Amino acid sequence: MILFNQGNSLEIRQIQPKDASILTEAYKNPEFMSLYGSNMTPLTEEQLYERQNYSIEDLGFIEYLIIHKQHGAIGIATLTEYAAIHKRAQFMIGLFETEHRSIGYGTEATLLVLDLAFNAYGLHKVFAYAYEYNNFSHKNMLKFGFEHEGILKDHHFLIERQQFINLYVDAMTETRFRSYEKISRYSKRLIGRDVTQKPMKLSPKKISSNIQKKFINSLHF
Repeated sequence: MILFNQGNSLEIRQIQPKDASILTEAYKNPEFMSLYGSNMTPLTEEQLYERQNYSIEDLGFIEYLIIHKQHGAIGIATLTEYAAIHKRAQFMIGLFETEHRSIGYGTEATLLVLDLAFNAYGLHKVFAYAYEYNNFSHKNMLKFGFEHEGILKDHHFLIERQQFINLYVDAMTETRFRSYEKISRYSKRLIGRDVTQKPMKLSPKKISSNIQKKFINSLHF
């Protein structure tokens, strides 16, 4: 299974045990966690090692480290609540530092994850939740091409505030992903290829190993 992707400025890869210290620091940051995943319990290094023994299907999620080619690790992205029969998953993304959230890194990272979701994993739908106080995230999802599907009222309990809050539900189907011109344009500029185009399926028996290698390398996975 493909667990790596890269664009012009960023790469994403599955989080590994060696990343435990990065995750621990991120989970200690209340401002970051209030946007990424409130109430989440930090994973220990031992837990990170243990989950390497389980398949993606068993875990129900894939968590990626977002790595900038100059700044290093700058955030986390996740496909979770994976449902094989429905071919859907929840998308989550969080950038550690405020200054990295408004200069296109979130867009590039989102493109890399959606590229894998629709082109490598064969998902039919990706959806995202945004806390009612995180209107910035909600607006960015809509600007990117996600469609607003509704509001879950008093759906999430914030432990630190001791109150229930609403969640915005935004989603994208494969059909919209492949037909949305802005995604096509962004991906050409930020990744160097049009991720909305369905990858070709070539039979190794009908092509030379050299041609097959060139095709696989062109996918940047």
